[in-house]
Amino acid sequence: MADDKWTDEEVRYFFALYADEKKKGNRPRSDINLAGREFIINKFEEKFAKRWIWDRFKNKVDISRKAYIKFKNLTHNRTGLVYDALGRLAMSEGWWDQRIAEWQGARKYKIKVPPNMDLFEAEFGAVTVTGAEGWCAQQGEASLDSRVDAEKNDESDSVDTDMPAPREGTSRAGSSKRKRKECDQEPYVVRNAILAEKNKIAKEMVEIMAEDRVLLQQDRKFRIDSVLEILNKLPGVIMWSPFHIGALNHLKAVEGNRMAFMSFSSDDDKISYLENMIGVKMYEGL
Repeated sequence: MADDKWTDEEVRYFFALYADEKKKGNRPRSDINLAGREFIINKFEEKFAKRWIWDRFKNKVDISRKAYIKFKNLTHNRTGLVYDALGRLAMSEGWWDQRIAEWQGARKYKIKVPPNMDLFEAEFGAVTVTGAEGWCAQQGEASLDSRVDAEKNDESDSVDTDMPAPREGTSRAGSSKRKRKECDQEPYVVRNAILAEKNKIAKEMVEIMAEDRVLLQQDRKFRIDSVLEILNKLPGVIMWSPFHIGALNHLKAVEGNRMAFMSFSSDDDKISYLENMIGVKMYEGL
């Protein structure tokens, strides 16, 4: 389904539920367990009368994370930020003029301020790189080079105008040369620290993407067509028997039924589960 069919109210309600599941321990890392998924799906259906599969919610998290990272170019290391009731940045004209002067990309956010950024700040705030003020993961290597080079030029051009008298056996020129050498080395220390932070964030993002692929494979495991294929291959199952029809209806009803069915590793346990759930034995009525 297209992401633009979400309303702002739905987004804010979902992310509130999503944050609560983290507090309850159902989101140990970037993952969320089956209990957390089912709770969110059911509560969302109760409020909006929409029964969506987890893929829909997972896609919303991924899209919102990407939108937040881009938006963070505007707000990184800024204090005194104000948001309205819909989570849209509500700042003065003077504030916007300053941001546009610093970064032309800020203009599009002034024209159409994206909603729910207060929620995304709470959820994804750790995603943004904090190595250098105003720099984040989306600005790339070129930004790092220009920032570090600027710092190098500033520090190398500085002159100590209040130098102490040279000690015996030393010269003013030698002291000045050592100071300049130390200044030349400092920007490289800053650069290395920033690059180390960047590499750390990149590694974490790769791990998150790997976990997301695993989750996607798990979600496909519970699709109706996949589950019914396993049902039809169970030993002794007769197509369109009372047991088969009852099992079909049970598994099609909600995703939770399919999850429970697939949680049993053996065929016998799967059959026993279905017999208890639908109240019909496999060979009953034949």
